[in-house]
Amino acid sequence: VIALTWVLTGMVGLAFGRLGDRMKDSGSDQAIVMLRPAATLIKVIIILIAAISWLGNLGFNVSAMLAGLGVGGIAIGLAAQKSIENLIGGITLYTAHPVGIGDFCRVGSTVGVVEEIGLRSTMIRTLDRSLVTIPTAVMANMDIQNMTKRDKILYSRTVRLRNDTTQDQLRTVLDGVRNMFESHPDVDPEPARIRFTEYGEHSLDLEVFAYIKTKDFNEYLGSIEDLNLRILDIIAAAGTELALPARSVRLEGEVAAA
Repeated sequence: VIALTWVLTGMVGLAFGRLGDRMKDSGSDQAIVMLRPAATLIKVIIILIAAISWLGNLGFNVSAMLAGLGVGGIAIGLAAQKSIENLIGGITLYTAHPVGIGDFCRVGSTVGVVEEIGLRSTMIRTLDRSLVTIPTAVMANMDIQNMTKRDKILYSRTVRLRNDTTQDQLRTVLDGVRNMFESHPDVDPEPARIRFTEYGEHSLDLEVFAYIKTKDFNEYLGSIEDLNLRILDIIAAAGTELALPARSVRLEGEVAAA
């Protein structure tokens, strides 16, 4: 029994070691974290089976021992419920792989870069450089938005022109922005559009919708800055302006004098 147990545990260690090397070669470095606890669990199960078999050969009542182990296992399971939930959550994150180390993501209300994914918790470095630790069981049940995996970034704005903008000026703005979208190197021209959508309370509202062909947020900011400036130039060339909210101010002194 001892020899067979030694051989089986050695084979488990060898098999998981080879599996870890293959995962490392394929780039699945994060999943390697799961291998050590999984190998340890299998070895413990082998040792328990060997011990029960040995005690059975010595004349002990194996059925009573198994019943005792079952009751003890239930007690241990209830005591370690949170740890088991975190373990299952970690396995879910590693298999589904919604985020990876270094990804910029939003988890619930937390926005930042993933620094570590463990079996117990995940650590995220937020924009204010604080480190947030989220239990893996909680994270596995939350909405995760991985912004690093975006193939392009949405540019959506509402441009409000003055109410006295003429139809010819409005058409000039619409045609100018459409031509600019078609020729701009950072804009995906296929879904890009600008439409006169609504008569606002104090403005004529134009909806701008386009995708910027970049994954980097800093490059995106540079692109939308250029787009905003070009749209302002088009509006000025058409002879109109952006609408400003109208305000009426009533002075108490003037009311009293009247």
